[in-house]
Amino acid sequence: MPDNPYIRYVKGADTAILFVHGILGTPAHFAPLIPLVPPDWSVHNMLLLGHGRGVRDFSAASMARWKRQVHDALRLLLSSYSQVVIAAHSMGTLFAMQEAAENQVAALFLLNTPLKIHLTPMLLKTTWSVFLGNIQPNDERMLAAQRACSIKLEKNLLRYFGWAPRYLELFSEVKSVRPLAKQLAVPSQVYLSLQDEMVSPQSGKFFEGNARVSVKTLQTSGHFYYSPADRQLLRQEFCQMIRQVSALKR
Repeated sequence: MPDNPYIRYVKGADTAILFVHGILGTPAHFAPLIPLVPPDWSVHNMLLLGHGRGVRDFSAASMARWKRQVHDALRLLLSSYSQVVIAAHSMGTLFAMQEAAENQVAALFLLNTPLKIHLTPMLLKTTWSVFLGNIQPNDERMLAAQRACSIKLEKNLLRYFGWAPRYLELFSEVKSVRPLAKQLAVPSQVYLSLQDEMVSPQSGKFFEGNARVSVKTLQTSGHFYYSPADRQLLRQEFCQMIRQVSALKR
């Protein structure tokens, strides 16, 4: 995978947006949103350690290193810009919530926040199809899952045993972040897919009672795939969030 092509630093900008992808993911997940970012905003769409490379590279990473990487990226942006927004997907939303609890960010835009995980038969089917590369050219959901995986897969199953600690760390992180959902004090937009293969839409219940958080359901999308209607909704809501943040500068 090539170096992250989605980093843009704008001289004189006072607002920046930090994008954080999910586990096994890629900065390309945010490609539909990147063109909507105002030209006078800086963009840091990060690639987490161990991603974009091989199976063993992913095994050698850790949750602690990912969290530190996100923390350091945010601190760097906060030192240079008066406003920083975080947009994140899946595991990345957990990091975003933690950082927002500790640092002054302008807004959160969170996709498929995994506060309650459910492993569905579709997830098993999708995982196996991506592993084998056995995907029909017109199967948009499977193709989206394939594109969402930044790891160069191998056929030797034994090499994947090193992934188990990373997922155990993820499940532990989910539990530790749940209490933050009701404590978020920054404007936050959360989108949960009704047909998500691994994140339950019930994750939204953890945000109940927090007036700073808006939770919406994407009716016809999954964890990686966004239907045309839901993608359009996300783009509209993303633009609305940008307008609200921009208004804070006036």
